[in-house]
Amino acid sequence: MGKSILTGMLLLATLASFAQDGFVFHTPAYQGAKDLANSPDSVAQAFFSAWDQYVNRYTLTSSVYNLSGGYDHTAPGPYYVNPKDDPDFFDGAALVPVRWQAFPGRIMYYMQTAKSEQRFELADIGPQAYFDKYKDSLPFIPASPCDPNPNDLKLMDPYGPRGWLDEYCEMGIVRNDSGKITKLHFTCENPEYYWTLWKIDPELVLELYRKTLENDNIQLEDLYLTNPDGSVPIVRETGRPAYNPINKWNSGTVMTESYGGAMHLTSPPNELSAEIVLAGGAAVLREDFPDAKVANTMVCCGKYGRRFRHSDPHIGQNVYQAASLGMQVSLLNPVGLYLQEPQYQYFQLPDGAPTGAKIEDCFRFVRGVVDTTDYPNNMILHMIMEIPPSWNSDLTISDLSILGKEIEFGSQVMQAFEVQLAAGGKPYSVKQTPQACTSDNQVPGYDYFTNYNVLEASILTNLPTYSNVTCNILQVAQNTTVTNLALVVDNVDQADSDALEISFPNSPLKVLEARYAGPTTRIANLPALEGTYLYMLTVETPADAEVGRYDLLIKNSKTGAGIPIPQMIQVVAAGTLPADLNPITQ
Repeated sequence: MGKSILTGMLLLATLASFAQDGFVFHTPAYQGAKDLANSPDSVAQAFFSAWDQYVNRYTLTSSVYNLSGGYDHTAPGPYYVNPKDDPDFFDGAALVPVRWQAFPGRIMYYMQTAKSEQRFELADIGPQAYFDKYKDSLPFIPASPCDPNPNDLKLMDPYGPRGWLDEYCEMGIVRNDSGKITKLHFTCENPEYYWTLWKIDPELVLELYRKTLENDNIQLEDLYLTNPDGSVPIVRETGRPAYNPINKWNSGTVMTESYGGAMHLTSPPNELSAEIVLAGGAAVLREDFPDAKVANTMVCCGKYGRRFRHSDPHIGQNVYQAASLGMQVSLLNPVGLYLQEPQYQYFQLPDGAPTGAKIEDCFRFVRGVVDTTDYPNNMILHMIMEIPPSWNSDLTISDLSILGKEIEFGSQVMQAFEVQLAAGGKPYSVKQTPQACTSDNQVPGYDYFTNYNVLEASILTNLPTYSNVTCNILQVAQNTTVTNLALVVDNVDQADSDALEISFPNSPLKVLEARYAGPTTRIANLPALEGTYLYMLTVETPADAEVGRYDLLIKNSKTGAGIPIPQMIQVVAAGTLPADLNPITQ
């Protein structure tokens, strides 16, 4: 099938409901308008529509379902606002900017007794590499941070190529043959932006990689998700290869001309959806913490983040305090995570710096914006630090100093800047009733809902542990029957595997089969998949099914527990997907 025909079909499928929405979620820092400035209007609008749908899905979910941990699913309801239901919510709202240091708080907390150089090195190379090099216990932490046991330890997580950089800021480091740092990349861009754009225009994703990482060696095939045997899974809805968020150019902290880079966030908790879910979970008042004074304890009570990060506890505390003042809250549009301009006074130039040189000369903001009028402070997405050519100098970043120490490690620079998000709050007339801390109420949850071939390749390459499975909203076309839709379920006993009822309530969609395929670990025995179970769905979409997005319900028939999960599948017009291969026999 030709590229132009394929693209046209995808655009029709994506644009179907865009014009119906009044309030639109914009791309972070409005970067999409720049990235697609030279794209056809139809392509740009398809991307904006898909992005709007994605953010709306998680905003709605955070309000009515609460994906934050504990399987409690105590949702904030009207106290966490979806602006699509109240387009004027931000008019006159109090703005709550929340900022935190980019250097990992958990490294600072768990390595309090270490020398600063040890903390910086671990942040540069990661816990596993640090342990392999020094064979000491510094990178080991309690297996259960909320119930620490000194006799039950694990290697510091999250795992993955940059998993430990879990403050919504990750970096890439370029060194010369002498080991000196010549360039640093810092990014806070969420992976979902690239998942979504890849679905619309993979070639544009390639262009952005090359431009941002300043490397023309990057090839489109390098960005493909591949199986261990080298085969490439094809996405049913697009007819094209799936995207690998930890491809060779977006993996680890080491950057060279032939591999490595920091294009977007990869650490498992560093997703935009996590930011939204966290805000929703923190908007639920808890009866044990009326004053919201102990941020790291609140995280354990509400199970909406990781203890001792700079980000999660601080974000949650600010949202909680607004809710405790009787306010409705919502993340400010455009929802995103933003680097803040460095504190230049932290740096010192060497004696060999040219006359008139300023540390500001060493920073370039290549994505996002520094100056904004409708969002508090900066909206920087990607920042590069290097000695500018105008200095005409052999100096490197390692010749500069920060806080009186020469820059030996890239993570030292993280001390000089912060990451930010912002929320809006308005007084609400109905007082919220505080809830108890989260507990398991036996509601079945889900981890992934995607095409099986994509899930299988993701698991075989360890994406559930090292990053996240690329999951756009599943699409099915009118008048089709689709097989091999993979649903990974959690918070159920294996003994109840035959008791789950899976459906799309209040929709025309019919689940013809929901076959239990066993523990998800049967694909690969990954710790991240323990306690999860795989179901293979066959879904029928009638010819007269109304185009739109529909909820998914996983119900335990033995206990009656189950809550609809919003907007998990989208019906598109017949003939608008390239894989409409199984029309229903009339």
